This record gives sequence, C-alpha cells and structure tokens, in this order.
Amino acid sequence: MRSIRSAAGSGALLTLVVLLLVAAAPASAGYSPGAKTLGDPIIPQIGNGGYDVRSYSIALNYEPSSNSFGPGTRTTIVAKATQGLSKFSLDFQKQLKIAEVRVDGVKAGYARASAKPKLSSDPDVTQPAKLTVTPTAPIAKGETFEVEVEYFGSPRPIVDTDGSLEGWVPACHAANDCDGSFTVNEPIGAQSWYPSNNHPSDKAKFRLETTAPTAYTAIGAGEQISRIDNGDGTATTTWVENEPMATYLASGTVGLFDVDEGTMTDHVNDVTIPTFVAIDSAGTPQRKQAVAATADRIPEMVNFLTGKFGAYPFETVGMVADWVPGVGYTLENQTKPHFAGDDGGPAADSSTLAHELAHQWMGDSISPANWSVIWFNEGWATFAEVLFDSKVDGDEMTPRKFFKAVYEIRAKYWKLAPAELDGDPANLFDGVAVYNRPGAMLEGLREIIGNERFFAFARDLNERHGHGNITRGQFINEAEDASGLRGRKLERLGKYFRQWLLWTKRPHLTPADF
Repeated sequence: MRSIRSAAGSGALLTLVVLLLVAAAPASAGYSPGAKTLGDPIIPQIGNGGYDVRSYSIALNYEPSSNSFGPGTRTTIVAKATQGLSKFSLDFQKQLKIAEVRVDGVKAGYARASAKPKLSSDPDVTQPAKLTVTPTAPIAKGETFEVEVEYFGSPRPIVDTDGSLEGWVPACHAANDCDGSFTVNEPIGAQSWYPSNNHPSDKAKFRLETTAPTAYTAIGAGEQISRIDNGDGTATTTWVENEPMATYLASGTVGLFDVDEGTMTDHVNDVTIPTFVAIDSAGTPQRKQAVAATADRIPEMVNFLTGKFGAYPFETVGMVADWVPGVGYTLENQTKPHFAGDDGGPAADSSTLAHELAHQWMGDSISPANWSVIWFNEGWATFAEVLFDSKVDGDEMTPRKFFKAVYEIRAKYWKLAPAELDGDPANLFDGVAVYNRPGAMLEGLREIIGNERFFAFARDLNERHGHGNITRGQFINEAEDASGLRGRKLERLGKYFRQWLLWTKRPHLTPADF
C-alpha cells in the first residue's frame, strides 16, 4: 500500500531530519589545520600558521660526554590560536626521538615529515622537518593553549645550503676532543634542539633549564636566575629572557668555561646592567687573556652604541668565547654574542664584538619580518662597526671612505640584490649584498640627511620597532619621514633606496646627487 502523509506531517519530518544532520555534523566544523609555512621568500620550509607563540620553556637533561638529551628533556610552548585549529605544526628535526606530546595536559597525536619543498638537492644539506600535532579536541580561535613535547636522543647540527654548520653544534677543539655544545642558530638551527615556530616574525619569551654535570657551565639568553646542585653530580641552571626573542637568537651552550660575572653602567641612561663573560677553559693563558681584554670593552661599546641607537634594549649583556673552529663565524645570540674561536683557541676581536653588540639593537631587538630583510640586521651592524672603529679606535677607514670603497667595487659584485638574494638561502650571508652594500647605503643616508637626523631616525626605529619586527617598506617609509627632504629630493631618496636594495647593478644615486 502507498503511504500518504499530510503536509503538516511532512514538515515535522523535515525538521527532524535537519536536527539529526546538525547533531551528526563533525565536531571539527569551523576548524582547519594550521599552515605548514609562513611563506618566507627565502626559506619557505620554515614557520607555521594558525597560532602565535607567547613563551617557550625548555628543559634539557644534557650529557656532554655522549652529546645526548636524556629523559625529562622537553619543550613547553604557550601559544594563542589565530584560527580554529584542528591540528598544527612545529619545526623540529627528526633525529631527536619523541616520547610524548601533550596539548593542555592531554596526550595528543603527532606525525613527522620533511618540510616541503625540498631545501636543496645536495645530500649534505640538512632538510628541515615538521612535527604535526593533532589535539584530542580542536582549539578555538583566540584560545591560549599549551603544547608540551618530551624528547630524547643526540642532537645534530644543521648543514646550511652554504655548507656551514648551525644549531646544536658539538663543541670540539679537534676530532674526538669535545667538551659540550655550542649553539648558533641562524637561520634555522633552533629546530635541531627544540621544537618551535622557527621564523623570526614569531618572537616570544624564553625560559631555559639545563641539567648537566656540575663542572659544566650551562648558558642561556637573558638572566641566570638560579643554579641548583642536585646532589647527584649534576646541577640545573635556569636562564630567563623576559624580552621577546626570535628562535634563532636563543642560546643553549654547555661547556667548561672560565666565567666572569659583573656589572656595567649605561652612562647615557644611568642604568646598571649585569654582565656575563664565558671563555673556554681549555684555551692557553695568552688566548684567554686576549679575549678577556676584548670583553673588558663591552661597557665602552654599549655606551657608544647607546648614544647612537638609544637605550640598551635588554636586561643583561655579555659574550661567550668558545673553541669550536669548525664553525668559523660569530653570531649575535641575544644578550650574549657567541665567538667560535679558531684553530689556536678561543678568540674575539674588538671590531667583531662592536658589530655583534650593535645587533642587540638592530637584528635582535628589531628583528627582520622575514629573511629577505636580513640586510637590515647586517647593514646596521656593519655601519656601526665601521663607525666605532673610526671614532673610538682611530681606524683610517672612516664611514665616508667605507662608502667610497664599497661603491667602487667591481661590477660583478652588484648582481645580487640585497632585498631579494635571488630567493636563495645560500646567499643569506653574502659579504657584499648583505653586509657591505646595505652598510654603505646607511652611510650614504647619513651623508644625505646629516648626523642629527640620521641618529634620531635610528633611535626612533628602536622606539617604534624595538622587541618587534620590521619590513623593508616600514624602514623606507620611516627613513623618508625622518629625512626632512621634500619634493624632488624626497622622490630621489625613494629611488636611492630602491637602487641600493633592489637593483642588480651598481646604483646611480649617491649622496652627491642630493
């Protein structure tokens, strides 16, 4: 028999069906996975979308003799969701084994994979990796959440596309002669020893607790707030950096050091600043004395730079002089520049220290919005180095002579644009495009607008962007506003910046054109 329903009965059934469909809708409706990239123009493999990190709390249980992280090693991240998240990712290398992942205290699912696209076809280059976390319940937009990753194993350094080492590097004087770790993370080395949103645009506060044998010194960014003897041959040292820090500026260095702690006075702002200097204990007395003499100039340099760039942006200042000749470079780790030394032992020179301390303002406090803005960091630090060497140490290479020397280099050196770098991470530390050309551009700006306006501009940058990030557009707009130029000269200044940052040939405009 055929069933016949009334109109009213049909409507009631339709309502019931709709209610059942709503009840059966997936709980994740309105939620989606966070992006596995922040779209960096130089290194698109790094950074993750969908959240903003507020703080990192890293606990390392480190054994120097085997260069390994033991049980209890973990990173706890507090973040705020910027979208509804069904899952999210972190930058973290796969050689470290994961014991457990929790979100808001509840065990979460996770998966590991190489980042895409492939960074390099060279098998010696380290391929960045992702850790994708799936919480048991989705995270609402605007919600603050905590993710804890517990892990163990032996961290390995990252091999960059230019062949250099970064990240968690074993501190070896020579083959099989090692005494801990040396951490220099630019640009992506942080993910070799802790999971993170490893992009300079997502800065956060840091807390680092390192448990290591009592004879060892464990070093982090910021201020050491405690060192506890555990009574079992180990000690736990805690460092806290209260100002936001980009992941690549973090320190996790552990080694046998001669340590000198003291204070300095910022005479410009009448502020006392704690100082921390660590020098590799294995160095010869002569090498250690030479490094200490350089370190003694930190107050002089900070006061010089404070007069140019504004108040020192952090609570502490210092340096680490290790003996790791395989690294071959120095890095501006936040509050404690790291010197790798050379074959003869720990080493540090005044020019390089002035460069790295200038970074505490330009690069560390004001960080690049992405890696195509690295010219900002290195241009300012190069300019400051030349200025200090000339004004304080009487070097014959004055800023004006520096500009002239850079401008006269051969045509082939102008083929790489500082603000683009051909999109190749192997060019991130190109001496001309990233250091000398932007440094000369800044000196040219000083000559164009004069000392008073130029250094007022530098101080204003730190007031506006300190503990944050800056883009190329922001730098140019604010330089133009600060210049005092009008009409055609202002238009010409805009062309000056475009030529110096974007041209793949020698710029036409110099200070003489103003």
